[in-house]
Amino acid sequence: MVNLFGLVGLSITAIMSVSAFVNEQLLLASVLIFASSVYYLAHYYQKLTGNFQLASNIILYSLFALMVYLIYSGGKDNTGPLWIFMVSPVALFFGGLKRGLISISIFVVTISILMFYPDNQLLATSYTYEFKSRLIYSFLTITFLSGFYEYSRQQSFDFMQEISNKFEQMAKLDPLTQISNRRDAMDRLNYELSRVERNDTALAIILCDVDHFKKVNDQFGHDAGDKALVLLAKLFQETLRKQDIVSRWGGEEFLFILPQTSALQAQIVADKVRDKIKATSIEHNGNLFDITISMGISEINKKNTDINTAIAMADKYLYQAKSNGRDQYYPPSKSDNLTAISANA
Repeated sequence: MVNLFGLVGLSITAIMSVSAFVNEQLLLASVLIFASSVYYLAHYYQKLTGNFQLASNIILYSLFALMVYLIYSGGKDNTGPLWIFMVSPVALFFGGLKRGLISISIFVVTISILMFYPDNQLLATSYTYEFKSRLIYSFLTITFLSGFYEYSRQQSFDFMQEISNKFEQMAKLDPLTQISNRRDAMDRLNYELSRVERNDTALAIILCDVDHFKKVNDQFGHDAGDKALVLLAKLFQETLRKQDIVSRWGGEEFLFILPQTSALQAQIVADKVRDKIKATSIEHNGNLFDITISMGISEINKKNTDINTAIAMADKYLYQAKSNGRDQYYPPSKSDNLTAISANA
């Protein structure tokens, strides 16, 4: 958009400078050529560097300077001041409502001093009081309308941005448990994979499934099943570290993403989670019931960086844990001397 304003300003001032030369107004023509050059430089600079802020400031304040000069000199047949009406929309567009109104206020004070100073002593021309007052009133009216439009536009933009952020957040969360969904989990896995490749660290994943979940739904109802899933998600979040990620993988399956954690260290996490679940009873409509979970553990490291392979391995190990009797994880712990993940695990 800065490029468009720069090209428009370049074109208009170039045409006006030619007209001024034809009418032998050499000083005005020179000023317009200079303004045209400034607009071209702003257009070229923004195109070259992508610096919107500086390019827009160059256009805006060069426009202010040109308008002040046209008021000072009168332009052609004292029609120069009529160009000031473009100042308000341009200032509000480039500066936003607050900064734009501040810039416009400075501009109004400047031209008011020029025009209403006694006996037109600060002008190279003269205007009647009626012309000057009506010019200022009209300019302030245009400024008010432009400001109201900018305010409404900003309000609409903020509202749409809020809605967009809300939908983006909803797209990443499971609606029942309010934890990451499968899509967000895959995004997180890809992000963590880049850290594994960059820092040569391990990343453990645990695929978890609720044992005999269908029996819970059949015996106590689907509301009880939903309540159990919500409680499980909460317990998982309380048990894992802050940097760990828990997501609902699908149905009664959950996926844990454990950064900077090996498969052996993940077994400690699995033990903690399993013990936490076993110690918790769920109440629904006066009925108490217990649930257990089975887990499969796999690891991603610099030698094994394929996410899908790691997930497939965790899924294979999960069903091995179920085949071995449920309420356990696989591969099982081979040592009682595993080191703890961290003090805040």
